[in-house]
Amino acid sequence: MPLSTSIELLAPAGGPAQLSAALDAGADAVYFGVDRMNMRARATNFPLASLPDTVARIHRAGVKAYLTLNTLVMESELADITPILESAVQAKVDAVIAADWAVIRAAIRAGLPVHISTQLSVSNHEALAFLHELGIRRVVLARECSLQDLVEMREALKNQMGIEDMEFEVFAHGAMCVAQSGRCFMSGFETGRSASRGDCAQPCRQPYTLNADRKGEGFRLEGEHLLSPKDLCTLPFLEQILEAGISSLKIEGRNRSPDYVHTVVSAYRSVIDATLQGQQTEALETVKTEAIASVERVYNRGFSSGFYLGRPMKTWTSSPGNHSSCKRVYIGQVMKHVAAERRTRLRLESDGLAVGDEVFFEGPETGYKPLTITRLRQEGRDITRGEKGDIIDLISDQILYPADRMYRYLERGRPRP
Repeated sequence: MPLSTSIELLAPAGGPAQLSAALDAGADAVYFGVDRMNMRARATNFPLASLPDTVARIHRAGVKAYLTLNTLVMESELADITPILESAVQAKVDAVIAADWAVIRAAIRAGLPVHISTQLSVSNHEALAFLHELGIRRVVLARECSLQDLVEMREALKNQMGIEDMEFEVFAHGAMCVAQSGRCFMSGFETGRSASRGDCAQPCRQPYTLNADRKGEGFRLEGEHLLSPKDLCTLPFLEQILEAGISSLKIEGRNRSPDYVHTVVSAYRSVIDATLQGQQTEALETVKTEAIASVERVYNRGFSSGFYLGRPMKTWTSSPGNHSSCKRVYIGQVMKHVAAERRTRLRLESDGLAVGDEVFFEGPETGYKPLTITRLRQEGRDITRGEKGDIIDLISDQILYPADRMYRYLERGRPRP
């Protein structure tokens, strides 16, 4: 199948800072939740009252806004659906992402486009055809689908059903779950925090000891993290996904930091653009190599191809924590910014700062902003270094905001400068 010329790169926005990072990194669309009914209940999220301003900001950037209403809804919560959807209509969101049939039904009645969540585990063309009859035009397919499944579903819809306008959205990067499309009961049974309600405690990420013996034919598993999959990364074979007739590539990560969002979205933006521009194999591989190196710098559990190239047998992480090649080191925060003087006052709270250092700032308005330090001042004189506890001035054209936090990346195993 030929490459589409309109692949959408869909980025997570767990809060205002992540939204800024996603917009700066070149996302074509963002997905986000309000304070209820979304699958990332512990993300910062957005107040329902801020929905008009949030969507307007996204649209001003030329980006689409998708509202996540993708939890399962209890009987006592049915009355909450209507005011959220009314707000979504008034704010002019481009679509809602839904998994519960009550939300799907109500959204269709409200005239809102609905994107079916991966929580429904759609993985065959008959299910897609049924959803098409309801007026649905995009489905986030089950994560358990292979590349071959994607091709076969697309061909069956066209050749058997005459359907050519169903959009496929698939996950391209981020955390994976040991359960079918994330529909897990383990957290709910163990802690009372339901995975299907956006409040998973992730007990699967903990170490376990397995004892099983079936007449000498028991399991033989290496390591202790028997239920914790590696993260998905499709950069090495992204062009194959694009060739499968995909409309939207989705980055998981509404609980991740702004630097994660910016780094991962930027990496996929570069590879998508290089692929669609038809760059030669050698040049494309160079872009991929640089992109993979960049995503390895931020939070990950090690990488897997997921189900795209076959079943991911025994691709468990070796530990539940961060496998990134670098760690974030907090330095301090912005006290005030005087644009007319190109001056930002900094409080160095946890580390020193020197001319030549490469740092980055994060904040609701700033999102993620990398910066190389070229000039520092203290008490009216130039300095080459400030120490932990100092209050100093950064001289730069970069616009920063009070309470923006400053970090540096430090390669693991390397001492602080």
